[in-house]
Amino acid sequence: MVYQNPIAKNGDFADPFVLKYNGRYYLYCTNEDIRCWSSDDLLHWHPEGAVIEDTLFPGLTPFAPEVVYWNGSFYLYTSPSGFGHYVLKSENPTGPFRKISGNVGHEIDGTIFIDDDGTWYFYWAGEEGIWGCEMKSPAEFGEPVLTGAYLHGWTEGPFVCKKDGIYYMTYTGNHYLSKGYRIHACRSKTPLSGYLDDKNNPVVIRTEGRLTGLGHSSTVEGPDLVSDYLIYHNLNADTTRDLNIDRQLWYQEVTQIAGPTQMEQCPPAMPDYVLLGRGNDLPEFVCRSGEMLHTEEGIASGEEGMLALSRQLFAKSFTAECNIRIKSVEPDRRTGIVLEADDECLRIVFASGLNAMQLWRRCGKEERLIGQSDLLRGYDFTALHCIRICRNPDGCLEVYLDRRRQITLEMEKRKAYRIGYTAPGSGLEIGYTAVTESTWKERTDSAVIPAECAFYPVFGKVDGERKADGSVVLRQGESAQYSIWAGEEGVYRCVITMHRQKPGKTEILLDGMEVCACEKDDADLSFFERKMDRGMHGFSVVNQSGIVRIDKIRFYPCTQWTDYQNELTGAELDGYGKRLSGNTAWSDYTVSAALSAECGENGNAGILLRVTEPSEGGEGADPVLGIDFFIGYSVSFTGKELMVIRHRYDETILGRCAFHIEAGEVHRFRVEVSGASIRVYTDGEKEPGLIVTDDSPVENGCAGIWAKNSRLTVSDFMIEMHGGERKRR
Repeated sequence: MVYQNPIAKNGDFADPFVLKYNGRYYLYCTNEDIRCWSSDDLLHWHPEGAVIEDTLFPGLTPFAPEVVYWNGSFYLYTSPSGFGHYVLKSENPTGPFRKISGNVGHEIDGTIFIDDDGTWYFYWAGEEGIWGCEMKSPAEFGEPVLTGAYLHGWTEGPFVCKKDGIYYMTYTGNHYLSKGYRIHACRSKTPLSGYLDDKNNPVVIRTEGRLTGLGHSSTVEGPDLVSDYLIYHNLNADTTRDLNIDRQLWYQEVTQIAGPTQMEQCPPAMPDYVLLGRGNDLPEFVCRSGEMLHTEEGIASGEEGMLALSRQLFAKSFTAECNIRIKSVEPDRRTGIVLEADDECLRIVFASGLNAMQLWRRCGKEERLIGQSDLLRGYDFTALHCIRICRNPDGCLEVYLDRRRQITLEMEKRKAYRIGYTAPGSGLEIGYTAVTESTWKERTDSAVIPAECAFYPVFGKVDGERKADGSVVLRQGESAQYSIWAGEEGVYRCVITMHRQKPGKTEILLDGMEVCACEKDDADLSFFERKMDRGMHGFSVVNQSGIVRIDKIRFYPCTQWTDYQNELTGAELDGYGKRLSGNTAWSDYTVSAALSAECGENGNAGILLRVTEPSEGGEGADPVLGIDFFIGYSVSFTGKELMVIRHRYDETILGRCAFHIEAGEVHRFRVEVSGASIRVYTDGEKEPGLIVTDDSPVENGCAGIWAKNSRLTVSDFMIEMHGGERKRR
């Protein structure tokens, strides 16, 4: 089975948000009555109908609805047509939702994050970027704080999650009707401020091809309990939007989206074992004592209590999800989850009299309390709650309650456990229960990477040192291995960005065969092209000698190139604009041109290199707002200096030197881009006046010209491929 984006069409799936509840997914999107869809696998969506009455917000469209489950109730947040937010409440994920607040303001695109300590946070979009505040309750909002997430233009669609103690945010920008609508990522050590951009933003962008205008995302845990997925929309020609999904990964300073994909992909994995799910006629439990009753929603304990254990033993690392409610709450009862080995029993139970979660260990006849964590004030034992148990390869046991970390315990690595439920009497009701014999960290290391994206080398099986910035350092004899999925048969190009820190040799292997060897010093790019069959491929970087740092690896199909046929010789740009020529597959080439320019205030003009994903601002027709809307380089002059700038929908100056030019003067430029280096020659000089080596190079793209508050005239524009033909443009 495979899937292909978009996974859902013809429903206008704008601003998608997905809630996971009791093993099932619920999708909410921007439309007049907030329609809902449900799914068991994130791919096949069943319509559930409207969740609000169509008269609730007369004449307005509820924008970007998001739903949070908390202590037995569902809370929905939406900003009707962007005129401030309302809070709604329901007892069911499919509604009906009713208002529990008036207009609380905060403009547009609200989202909720609940931290491990139970503190609620609300984030939204404003003119200055993404704002946030602490919340006193689901409908009470504190003082606004600017988070630091901003696209230097309209910024919207925030979503926040937490991994390994770091707060990660995705957010979206430009106009939603622009092909340049895109997703950025940032991170912080605190929930409300200090967010720092990912170094390779935007993390999702596509302005050419079948799917464009990608944005407004949310993130949800996959069916296998240990993977995460980015849910986002694309823009259609009729301004409707379809639904897309790709794998999402994190490591310290970086966010990785395994996409955006357009070809067929491996589907989200399901759990290894569903011990209790919808339609289970025979739950995968054995009742050791008491009585196990079958109910419409699952199973329940009888009057004499119950001890039910899984038939399956789990010897390795595993992640389990258990959904329970305790209808009969008595202070002296210990009801909850059991992990039983041959000589040991662990019980994760709820002590209502103490309002606490407790961890008990029994060895032989002796049982003692080894861990306790207070529950949040007002905890409702009778509501459905999700308990997650993660046993890591090192033996560490982590227990989460409603996705908040509660208890951590060191365990023996060798023991095998059965998972089950215990109750001293009636009142325990059990919902969806599943187990995957892996953990989030393990599944991250074995992630499948589509052969149509760039990725950080940390997301694989790495012998060497993982760095916080997503790179890996390999010493002699060390290697990094990856699983690459080709969605269709064809020729693919691979580009590897590496820095050799000590002379030596590095081999690159595809499906066990060497495709190239790298021995160059300093920063460089290594390329190869190979035909790949549809399916899974093994890719390895093996360092034979010396020390090498691998910064980025990118695969992309040669069929996804764009060719721009614009003639640039004789072209003029007046004010703001960019014009492209050539093929986005090009990597190493030299551009020669005679240019004259008159630069206005803070203006510059010049040559573009390795350009991909170009767009304009606003709805796609504003060249002023969109002057930096592309990925690539510019070699620009201001009248007083010459600069090399890297663009990723922003500007980063990589190098500059003095260069005086009068208005109307014609100067000849020759610019060589090769690997990670750019050399700029002016007016027939034999030596470059400016040399730049980019530590985070853009690998490929077409050439062009641009002007930023300037008038530029071009003559004799020539492109010469290194080792190939000359192309007059």
